Formats: sequence, structure tokens, C-alpha cells
Amino acid sequence: MRLSDIKISIMVTMRRMFNLPPEQPVDPVVRENFHYNILVNTGDIVSWMFGISFMAYNTILPVYASRLTDSPLVIGMIPALVEAGWFLPQLFLVPWIERLPRLLPKIAVLTFFERIPFLGFVALAFWQNEIAPAIAVTLLITLVAVRALGNGIMALPYQEMIASVIPVTHRGRFFGVSHLIGGGVGVIGSAVAAYLLNRLTYPNNYAAIFMTGTVFIWVSFFFLIMTREPPRVVTMRPRESIKEITQRLRRLVSSNRNFCWFLFNRGLSFMGNMAMGFLAVYGLQRFHLPDAQAAVYTAAMLASNTIGYGVWGNIADQWGYKRLAEISGLLWIAALAIALLAPSSIYFYLVFILFGLSNGSGIMADFNIAMEFGNEEDRPAYIGLTRTLTGPVLLIAPMIGGAMVAWMGYPAMIIMSLVFTVISLVVLHWWVMDPRVL
Repeated sequence: MRLSDIKISIMVTMRRMFNLPPEQPVDPVVRENFHYNILVNTGDIVSWMFGISFMAYNTILPVYASRLTDSPLVIGMIPALVEAGWFLPQLFLVPWIERLPRLLPKIAVLTFFERIPFLGFVALAFWQNEIAPAIAVTLLITLVAVRALGNGIMALPYQEMIASVIPVTHRGRFFGVSHLIGGGVGVIGSAVAAYLLNRLTYPNNYAAIFMTGTVFIWVSFFFLIMTREPPRVVTMRPRESIKEITQRLRRLVSSNRNFCWFLFNRGLSFMGNMAMGFLAVYGLQRFHLPDAQAAVYTAAMLASNTIGYGVWGNIADQWGYKRLAEISGLLWIAALAIALLAPSSIYFYLVFILFGLSNGSGIMADFNIAMEFGNEEDRPAYIGLTRTLTGPVLLIAPMIGGAMVAWMGYPAMIIMSLVFTVISLVVLHWWVMDPRVL
């Protein structure tokens, strides 16, 4: 695709994001606040992405951890905890979410506590020299775990609220444009992080970037709580026991063969992602690069995210999220192959460019496709099942990757990641049907 085509696609996507045709059947409250909710939720995503670029869990945090310990298992636990923490709690929140007429009041409380661990990263880096390395490692992993758990508890109510304020025809465009802008400012954030990592002495350089990121993480909080949420249609089922809830969820899974294949594909693709948290550390160690290079790789990853999100939203709205997931898998295969064969550090820029494109399209597909497997009444259950049933794989995969690195080295782990990704792509293409067209 030529650069001019990408620019046109981005402009078309942005124009369509704010266009809600009068004939489109939409709740009057949603229509009235449509433009406002687009703007404040874009502000939330953009400020969050700028803040998180200073403490990216796939690049900067693993490199920071490698300063504290040389254990690949500890390094692998960082992306494992973040990913698993996002997914695991969601199913258990389904009965609670299904009964709430409004989600924003609960979201405001949850997202407040979700952001507190980021202050802990600042404190840890600032006082790191005053405590033993083993304690510092323990505190880092604890903070990552608490941050991940808070993120996971917030995830389902947030997704359900976004589904209620952004019509299904515009979600791809909304996420595409908001992440397009967020990726752009994230590139700036990564450049600032690289400057601070080079300019300041260790560990003050990490304290500075963590503090800067935390400020904008809290800015996103104020944008989020400004959302105008319409009342939800709540089906007041009789209160169910754990056994009854389990039986109902089991019936949803057993009655939808396509959903079962989708879950199997997700498990395989998560195994294929085991290399994500190791690529920056591998590149820095293999080519003897400084820590600041991790921030440069983050910038490359976010820059490709910026370009990709301008295209992914439009593709998703036209072709569906299954096609987007297939594109993500192909891009990740290319990134892994180049990382494995790269003769010099220059090639790792291409690795992280492809990583960013793959991650962006994969996140958008994963975030939205679960919303399309069932009707509105069962939507929270499908989202929760999608996240929680495959969440354990996210926790296990990077730890297996860390064990493989300790036992056989980085190349063997990357090959294993590549094999799982290829298998997952075959399953997705041949056995999973796009729920949008069923």
C-alpha cells in the first residue's frame, strides 16, 4: 500500500468516525452524546497511550527488570502478568455487570485504584539503591501483578460501557482513530524516554520516565470519568448460584461450535506470543546496545501502530475482525523470522515496526470480535468467557518462554513462538467463521 493510499484511508476513517447517519437506528441518548463521547474517550485513550509509552511492558519494563536480575523467568513474568491480569478476572465479573443499569460510577472507582501501582513504579526506581536487589525484584513483580489485576477488573465494565456509547458500526473507526493519535503521541513519549534514559544516571533515569508516564496515566482518568453513559437495558435474571452461572456459561460455549474454535485459536496464538516480552532484551544483549535503545524500539513500535491504526479501523468495519486477526498473525510471523535471522541491530527496527503493526491489529481484533458472537443480552458473558478461559495461557506462555531461554537460549524460544503462531493462523483461517456473517 502506498503512503498516499494510507493518508487517504486515515482521512476517510476520521471523517466517517464522526458521521452518524440520521437513518441509522441508534438509541436517542447515544445519538445526542455521540460526538462528545467520541472526544472524551479519545482523550482517555490518547493520554493513556502517551503515559504508558514511558513504561511499556514489552520493552522498557523488561529491560528495567534485566537491570535488577539476570533471570529470564522474572523478565518473562512481566508481560505474562500484564496480559493474564487483563484477561483472567473478566468472566467472574459477568453476573455483576449484567445487573448494573449504569457502569460509569463503578468504573470511576475501579480505574482510580487501577492507577495507584504506577506511583509504586516511581517510588521503586527512586529508592531502589536503598533496598536489596532481591526485594527490589519482588516489589517490581508485585507492582506489575497489582497493576495487571486492576486492569483486568476494569476491563469488562469498560468494554461494555464503550459498547453502549459507541455504535457497532463505528467502534472500529473509533479505536482506529484514537489509537492512531495515541500512537503518534506515544512515539513522542518514547523519544522523551530515550532522552531521559541517556541523559540521567541509573536509576534516576527510570524514576524520571516512570514519573512522567504516571502523570499522563492520571490525566486519562479524568477524561474517562467524563463519559456520558446512557441507561442500559438490564435483564433482571433471578440471582444465580455459582453452579447455575457455570451451567449457563457452559451452555453458551457448548452450543456455539464456532466460538469453541475461536477459543482454541486464541490459546494457540497466545502461545505464539511468548516471545513478545523478550525481543527488546534479546536485541540489546545480542548486539550490546544501551538501555535507551529499548525506548527507541518502543518508538518504532508505536510509530507503526500509528500508521496501522489509521488503516485497521477501516478494514475492520468493512471486512470484519477475523480478517484483521489473520493480518496480525502474518505480521507477527514476519517479525519473528527477522528477529531470528537478523545479521545486525538495524534489522531490529523492522522487527519492532512489524511487532507494532501486528500488535495493533491483533488488539483491535481481539477487543471487538468477542462482542459479535452473541446477542446483546449475552455479550458480557461472551466477552468474559473469551478473556478468562484463555487467560491462563497468557500467564503460562511467557514463563515457558523464559524457561526455554534459560535452557536453550533465545533462538529456540523464538522458533517455538513461530511454530505456534503458524498453527494458530491455520486454525483461524480454516475453522473459525467470521461471527459477523453468521
